[in-house]
Amino acid sequence: MISPKDTPDAPGSLTGTDRQLFHLKSLYEASSALAVPARPADLLRAFLPVAMGPLGLTFGFGILLHAGALTIESLGLQPPAADLYRASGLDLVHKFFPEDAAPAHPSRPVILAGEHLSHDPNLPMGTAAVIALSMGAGTHAVLGFGPKVAGVPLDADETRLLDGLASVLGHALNNATAMECVRDLNTSLARRNDDLHRALGESERAREALSRHTLQLRALYETTLEMIDIHEPGGILDAFLLSLMGTLSFTGGWIALYGPGHGRAEAVCRGLAPCVREELVSETGRGAVLARFVALKDRIPHANHACLVDDPEERQALPAQADAAVLFTLDQGWQGAIGLSAPLSGERDDELLDEDARQLLHSLVANFMVTLGNARQLDLIRELNSELAARNVDLQTTLDALTSAKREIDVQTKAKEHLVALVHGEVERVWRASWLDICLILLAGATLGILYNLSSPGGIDLVPKSLLAPPPVMIEAAEARRLARDDKAVIIDARPGDFFLQGHIPDAVNLPEDLFEFVYSMKLSDLDPAVPLLVYGRNISRRYDADVARQLELLGHERVLLIKGGLDAWNGLGPEEAP
Repeated sequence: MISPKDTPDAPGSLTGTDRQLFHLKSLYEASSALAVPARPADLLRAFLPVAMGPLGLTFGFGILLHAGALTIESLGLQPPAADLYRASGLDLVHKFFPEDAAPAHPSRPVILAGEHLSHDPNLPMGTAAVIALSMGAGTHAVLGFGPKVAGVPLDADETRLLDGLASVLGHALNNATAMECVRDLNTSLARRNDDLHRALGESERAREALSRHTLQLRALYETTLEMIDIHEPGGILDAFLLSLMGTLSFTGGWIALYGPGHGRAEAVCRGLAPCVREELVSETGRGAVLARFVALKDRIPHANHACLVDDPEERQALPAQADAAVLFTLDQGWQGAIGLSAPLSGERDDELLDEDARQLLHSLVANFMVTLGNARQLDLIRELNSELAARNVDLQTTLDALTSAKREIDVQTKAKEHLVALVHGEVERVWRASWLDICLILLAGATLGILYNLSSPGGIDLVPKSLLAPPPVMIEAAEARRLARDDKAVIIDARPGDFFLQGHIPDAVNLPEDLFEFVYSMKLSDLDPAVPLLVYGRNISRRYDADVARQLELLGHERVLLIKGGLDAWNGLGPEEAP
């Protein structure tokens, strides 16, 4: 490289051919120095000594505006001047390339040279030449150079050399800008490729997840389709077991369902020995399954819930072989277990079911429990309908019996009304009887009585003795109470026993006429004949008191008195006061 110190007297000492050769060599060296791949700022930094050396310039500076960033490089400037253009370099660029101007296109450099530049306030003192470059797309450069070391201005050949160097810089900057654009594009493409790879990976994972979900949904759909037309719990157990074995690839399996009471058990099995089902429905099998619920403690499934049995020891404790097992609980106290054995893959490790298979198993069992619960509800409804039908039959029988009884009652009511009407007619007819009819009836009665007495030694009284006997002695109820209290009289209730039990005078002796001899001999035979006997008891048709009083008088009792008004008069006196 040619340095400014090597050429102070070159322009004056070289001949025309040598000088052109020197300028061409300088252009070649500048092209070689700027041909290496570099950033625009690095090219600007490398250009200043390449341009200043061949021309013997005292200082130089360059301002580059690229992609919104400003780069300032200087060589030979005093530090204060360099700091000044670091602060105002952007304004200097905008003087040559205004912001509101139309977008510039790459063009040849513009060179300003002359002594007038040395006094421009926008440029460093002594500036001899200014170059303005535009690479288009917002990339601009402004370069300034000081006077020659020899103190003479630049001649025409040197100005052309400077123009050539500026063109080389312009091409280099264009290439660097293009390279940066290519690098930015490559970086953007690489980033987009990475994004596409990530998106592709996510898409692949989403596709796999979608495939799994599709498989699960298909399995759920097919299982539901197989069980939808089955309404009997045993059929549902068998259909679900077959579907579950096919979906999860097992060759054997069983399902046991236990009700809230003993003896209520159902079980199905596939691919296992026939005795397995007998074991499942036995009390031993029931106890073994229910014991697993107890062993779960906090994880025991509640109503309409299921859980996998992950512990191998717990699975071994089930009543039948199970490489995978589920415990489930329906409502109304129904509990059960599902066991799957002998996988087609031949593996029997603890992680036989992956997470997807476990989720699918949970979903299938949940669907199974809903279907089974509906079937049990349907069974319950059938039982209730049967009970209602039986009750309806009983009610119909009762209704028929009531209808028949009502008909009989209606018949009897009509018969009663007929009899009442007949009696009323007879009564009316009796009331219409004449005195001649009465006389004939009395005469007929007397004739029948005489004939009976003639044929029977005991005979009967044609006239009641009470009508012939003297009237009994009466006593007021108040006097009778006083006499019973003072003279210790005995009160005799002459009414039948039924009337006596309905109500009587306190301490009265029930002496009905039909039991007269028996009661008298038991209670009154030892009584002093002088003790007063107060007798009561009569109604509208019978005078029990008079008949009993007469018999007592015949037995020798001296004071037999009838209480006037009987029990009603006695009760009308009120409660007896204490003496």
